[in-house]
Amino acid sequence: MAAASAENGANGPTSMDAVLLGLGARLHLDRVKAQEQLSRGLDTESWADDPKTQAALVEAVRKLMQSETPECRLGGLQAAGLLLPYVAPSEFDDFVLSGCWDMLEDPEVRIRLAVGDCLGALVKKAGVSVYNRIGSVIVKSIRDHLDRENEGGEEGVDDRGLCSPRFGFNLDGGNQPGTGSFRHDTEGWKCLETSFKALQKVMGGCGRSFAPLMTPDLRDLLYLGLGHFNRFVRETGFLCLGTMCEMLGPEGLGDIKSEVAQKLAKGLADNWSQVRYAASIATRTFLEVLGSRREEVYADILPQMCLNRYYVAEGVKLYSQQTWRLMVSDHGREWVQRLMPHFVDYYIRQCGANNHAVREAACACIAELMMKIGREAVGPYVPRLLLALVDCFKDASWPVRDAACTACGNCVSVFPEESRVVLDELYDLWFAHLWDNIGSVRENTAIALGKAVQAYGEEALSRLLPVLKERLAKAKEQPEHSSQFSDLENTTTFGVAGRRVPDAHVTDQQMFSCGSLAPKLARGGGCMDHGFKREKQPWEASDGAVYLVRELSAVVPSTAAECMPALADLSRLGGFMHCAHLHETVWKAVPTIAANMGKRAFKPHLADLLDSMFLSLKADNQLEAVAAGEAIGAVRDMLGPNIFRGRLTDEQCQMLDTNHNVPPAGTRSNLAARRNPAPVH
Repeated sequence: MAAASAENGANGPTSMDAVLLGLGARLHLDRVKAQEQLSRGLDTESWADDPKTQAALVEAVRKLMQSETPECRLGGLQAAGLLLPYVAPSEFDDFVLSGCWDMLEDPEVRIRLAVGDCLGALVKKAGVSVYNRIGSVIVKSIRDHLDRENEGGEEGVDDRGLCSPRFGFNLDGGNQPGTGSFRHDTEGWKCLETSFKALQKVMGGCGRSFAPLMTPDLRDLLYLGLGHFNRFVRETGFLCLGTMCEMLGPEGLGDIKSEVAQKLAKGLADNWSQVRYAASIATRTFLEVLGSRREEVYADILPQMCLNRYYVAEGVKLYSQQTWRLMVSDHGREWVQRLMPHFVDYYIRQCGANNHAVREAACACIAELMMKIGREAVGPYVPRLLLALVDCFKDASWPVRDAACTACGNCVSVFPEESRVVLDELYDLWFAHLWDNIGSVRENTAIALGKAVQAYGEEALSRLLPVLKERLAKAKEQPEHSSQFSDLENTTTFGVAGRRVPDAHVTDQQMFSCGSLAPKLARGGGCMDHGFKREKQPWEASDGAVYLVRELSAVVPSTAAECMPALADLSRLGGFMHCAHLHETVWKAVPTIAANMGKRAFKPHLADLLDSMFLSLKADNQLEAVAAGEAIGAVRDMLGPNIFRGRLTDEQCQMLDTNHNVPPAGTRSNLAARRNPAPVH
């Protein structure tokens, strides 16, 4: 023992005394180091083989677990979990079990979590006999703390009636904060969550031997956790459910697979990302355990899994994508077609979900349905899906409107006749969003309108051209100080443009939790009412029109040619705050427009663009300068370097050769034109 300690002394203090001192340290880092040293000593230094050393460790752990100091009790539990596998069954096991019993509802949450880990180590060593002795205590703890309605005399709560003139209601009786409708789903729930975690550790440690103990009553208790008001309890409940599925195996799940699938489906649609993620983990475990019988529950689970592939939380999205590939492999389209009514019903319900991120994902899923699944399978459901998309098109959250706009464009391109029932309303919405204050919404609206022209030809073009010509000229009406016409900040919260000055807009509104995915945002009643109002900026109308010209150039190149003088005028505009943004949009669109028009049609318009193009190349706004450089490089490569250079002044030639924003010749030669295989003439 002494030799071992001396041998390791050069690499740092690894003596047992130092380890035992560190296990009860006040600092977390010191305790972690001591646990690592204890684990290394038990594994590689044969501390457990020496009776004296083992006895000293056991006695030290006893003292730590009986200490009044929380950090000492925590360190004792963690050390006991490491030591148990190396100690022969003895009264030490009984002592640890008794300590876990006493500290199951300890005021310190770290200790309660350590109790669960320690119980897990105990059941791995002693089996289900541990649960037979302490299971009733864990179950009672869970049952006693499922609800808080009858709690009284909590610290910090005044039992006297309170009246707040600021909030305008009486806080007496059932309206006290933390109870009834004023209860928040993130507030603490005492030891309920940690008791569920302890149950999970015991089930996982016992493995299949726990299956006979999973009675209907215990299963129902677990189900209560899945639907609990507190999101942390729900998250832990779904982790327990995954452990239960793994423990029961395919035989134990055979009779209850349908009810388990329905519980998992609710978790996959939970409003909180952490709960969705826990349910996603449990779902994969459930389906893997079922094996060949998992197809029997696909109708209950696949729609939720499919939608979560587009969910905003990265962990949920990536995990769901992996699970989808694992479960259906290359047969995803076949399963969607086979279960089409279930998918459609679920997507439509989620378009009205109490979470803007869910509504956005639902719109993306509907767009995917339109584009990737056969017409025969989707066709009968298009009217219902379109109505749901139109509703989302009026959402208060701009990402939802953006996703709905894209989905509607996909729908009219694949199902033009079925879409006519809402086509007039779609045009109104598209024209309104072509003038939206969010740039990506304007661009995606233009893409959707391009698809409408591709689908309906001259019929759609006749409706677009008057709007296009009017909007292209709008920027000329832009006042110098454009910001004075907007009461919105450049930042957004939950996808909704924020106001600069708080006003009555926030009165009587839903309260939001910090950092959460917000609850449902109010929808507007019409195409221009999305829960906030502000003066539109004329330059934004022209910005959206430039995107539309770009899209039309792929379908009707002659229309783009007619709009080139207007684009040249926009490129020369200046004197207002956002002119650089408008110029950037123009120069980003020019390469695509030129490629779609072709050399012969574009050459006559080049002279009107060159001066403003090179003026933007030396602009102070870097985004504008980069966009101008990319446009210059693209046009040069399309026309040929010599032909292009022949149209430039000496100063412009020098800028062409020296400006770092102009890409080298030939790098843009493979520019892909956005061409339509069947253009409208």
